[in-house]
Amino acid sequence: MVSVLCKLSLAGVVSLALGACATTSSPITKLVGGRQITTRSVDPDAYEHVSRALLYEEQEHWQEAAAEIRHALVLDDDAPELHAHLAELLLRLGDLKDAAAEVRASLKIAKTSRGFLAEAHVRQAQGDSAGVVAALRRATAEVEFQADDDEAEDVYLELADAELQVLDVPAAQATLEALTQAEPGSGTGHMRMTAVYWAQGEMAKAEAELHKALAEEPNQIEALVALAWIHTATGRNDEARKAFREAVDRSEGSPEIAAAFARFLVGSGSGKEAEQLADDLAVPQGSLDSETIAARVELERSARRLDRALALLAQAKEQGIPEGQKNRFSLTRAALLKEQGKTVEAIAALREVPKTSPLYFESRLRAAELLRDSGKFADAARAVEEAVPLASGERDTIEIEAGVSLALVDEKRGDAAAGAARMEKVLGRHPGESRAVMTLAAIEERRGNWQRALDLVERQLGKHPGSVEALNFWGFVAADHGHALELASRRLQAANAIDPGSGGLIDSLGWVRFRSKDLAKAGMFLEQAARLEPTDPEIQWHLGEVYAERKESERAAATFRRALGLSPDERLRRKLEDSLAKVGGNRLSGK
Repeated sequence: MVSVLCKLSLAGVVSLALGACATTSSPITKLVGGRQITTRSVDPDAYEHVSRALLYEEQEHWQEAAAEIRHALVLDDDAPELHAHLAELLLRLGDLKDAAAEVRASLKIAKTSRGFLAEAHVRQAQGDSAGVVAALRRATAEVEFQADDDEAEDVYLELADAELQVLDVPAAQATLEALTQAEPGSGTGHMRMTAVYWAQGEMAKAEAELHKALAEEPNQIEALVALAWIHTATGRNDEARKAFREAVDRSEGSPEIAAAFARFLVGSGSGKEAEQLADDLAVPQGSLDSETIAARVELERSARRLDRALALLAQAKEQGIPEGQKNRFSLTRAALLKEQGKTVEAIAALREVPKTSPLYFESRLRAAELLRDSGKFADAARAVEEAVPLASGERDTIEIEAGVSLALVDEKRGDAAAGAARMEKVLGRHPGESRAVMTLAAIEERRGNWQRALDLVERQLGKHPGSVEALNFWGFVAADHGHALELASRRLQAANAIDPGSGGLIDSLGWVRFRSKDLAKAGMFLEQAARLEPTDPEIQWHLGEVYAERKESERAAATFRRALGLSPDERLRRKLEDSLAKVGGNRLSGK
């Protein structure tokens, strides 16, 4: 949840902070930041302190900003907005106790939206998700859309986010509906509505919200791209192509948008069109620099012209680009070689990163992953252990990442218990660290301890209720084992509403509907996921299971065979072959 303070103009903050003074003087006018405002008679030095505080905030000098607001409060202690402002700054500084005291002081003077926002942020820091929702609902009563209140949209958006974190998707929908009805021009509101509707499978409503956003602002690229992906998910490729093309045109050939378009084209079987798109947006050789080379490489990669992407990286080496960017390109080169199945060459590219580079540790972790997947477990462990003493950066982070890498090596070589024990030790030194918790949970689930995995992630969600990774893990694993399906469904709906359009998340939502025997919704979501991620064998397996349950044996068999052709890991391969046998197909792909 982001504080709205960073979005306000100097005049806006000063006028709100000092305009609500509880002094008995008559209203007067002041010129602040070139804008005339009405306030009470206070020492003009108060304005100077607030102005300086805002300048310090722009530089992220939170201690100095807080000191200036304290000086302003000496001159005007009855301004509720100043107390709320100070509370936000104290939260930045990790001073939760004093921040809570400033919130109480603010709300004692007057009930204001800023006071309730600050209370919500304090509650969030305390881990009180229900308290966050309550405070934000009280804040909505203090804002008025009709009065052109700049804060109104922010308050409603924060409330909807908080309601999703407590898994109340219907409440978030109601909040966003109220926002978009009161403020039809809220593009962000319409985008959030799209996500909430999509998470519930209401595709017509989801699409309608994007059209409303585009009616207000036709150049809203984010809405155009979202519309393209919704068309993709629902199997309307011609409309998706049109929306992507318009997004590329309106963004003046943005490399990111073009790469997304290319991925769509490849996924929908239009590889030649993707290549043509890459050719149409080619940059003259003499105009290439490190930034344009990186963008161009990503476009070629999305169009699946990996050789061309590698050739661009080779050219970059000959140019006078900074050493740091060359090392970054070594990582990209390794990723491309990995995609080509050239593991030895990929490892060699990673080893090109020198020990003096800030990317050295990351390069060795990636090399260890490749060695691990190649069955070279001792070499993988050695790559990590030798890199740790030379790694630059935060030592705690290095220790955690090294522990994760080594634990996965343990698991891959057949000793998952050792991997779990290693992660337990990491968590003993770094309690609650998200990366370590999620890695331990994944290892536990894969070795059959799925209930312990859920317990670990449950505790993580208590601290980070909006974590999409944790929501998705818990929901998917619970669904996989037929456990607490209603809660799993709500958690997966929330995850999809927070991060819409992800094929992997939509797959989880489809899987929980399948386990809940809702074959209609399961089929809808899993078909969407398969269109968004056509090369993911696990999604294909899930979809095949829906077809099998619906007694569509030929369709199920074709889907299982397609998944077997996508290089699934050994565990998934066994599941696919068993599923294929059950529907009367052959056990082996292509037979």
